Amino acid sequence: MADGKPVSAGELQPLLLSAEDLGDNYVQQPAKDEAGKRYDDISIGGCPALEKLGASAGNMKFATKVTADFTYDFSSELSEELHSDSPKKLSDTFRAVDDAYGSCPTYTMSSGTTPIEIGVNKVSPPKLGDEQFGYLITMNFGSKSTVMKQFVVRQGNKAIVLSGSPGLVEKHLQTAYNKLTAK
Repeated sequence: MADGKPVSAGELQPLLLSAEDLGDNYVQQPAKDEAGKRYDDISIGGCPALEKLGASAGNMKFATKVTADFTYDFSSELSEELHSDSPKKLSDTFRAVDDAYGSCPTYTMSSGTTPIEIGVNKVSPPKLGDEQFGYLITMNFGSKSTVMKQFVVRQGNKAIVLSGSPGLVEKHLQTAYNKLTAK
């Protein structure tokens, strides 16, 4: 794995967090069929850099991706994605997203006909791995508003994207990183 080649989904899967890793009151959600997931009805407006990347539509293309989703106390959410590709591809892609967020702290994302106003503030994640990025994301749709945090940590040819309720992301990033790098 030190050679920088992507690892397989079978090698990444056991590195995902589990409900046991997180503690009491966490429930793991059923796995989503990533292959069947489509983002055709999602569009981005007000940020040419993100429109070009399509990153906020969830379609970053890496060699390998596995995911796990959890709810805490039936109300808060935590989502983990593990990606693998060459260190350069991971770094270039996450840096491009970071640059786009920096150039467009607000933009609109639409799913079908539903517009969602997105605000992104960069935050400092813990110093882990080779690179790290952090964001506080506010989503406004109609009279509702949701705040989430996202931390990205790249370690060699693997990366963690941990998203969800701000307190849960902060609490479990170290655990996720430790599990990713154990061996």
